[in-house]
Amino acid sequence: MRDAVIPVGMEHFHTHYHFAPAVRAGGLLFLSGQLGIGSDLTLADGLAAQIDLALHNLGQVLEAAGRSYADVVEINSFHVGPLSDHMPLFVDALARFFTAPYPAWTSVEVAGLALPGALVEVKAISLG
Repeated sequence: MRDAVIPVGMEHFHTHYHFAPAVRAGGLLFLSGQLGIGSDLTLADGLAAQIDLALHNLGQVLEAAGRSYADVVEINSFHVGPLSDHMPLFVDALARFFTAPYPAWTSVEVAGLALPGALVEVKAISLG
């Protein structure tokens, strides 16, 4: 059995793009990739701001599911541009949002993301 988690303000993803911001299944919560976009669907200005907003948006989905950053067991991050430019900013942001014991993390450099101009996307798996 599975059920979708759709936070207030993220209904458009489910309605227009046919995916849920998160799905509970098998005792886990699978969180879709979050971009650094605001509630008005505009991208934050610059890499650091996009990273912070993507992680903040991840927290919004966790909260809607009754979870927190402490419940996250795995993060996957996707980065447009050299990873060497992203890593210092992303590692600093992780330290602001997560505490030890930290989740497993994989980062991947990609050619692009679904939204033109997006520089980072973060998906996660959490305890359900």
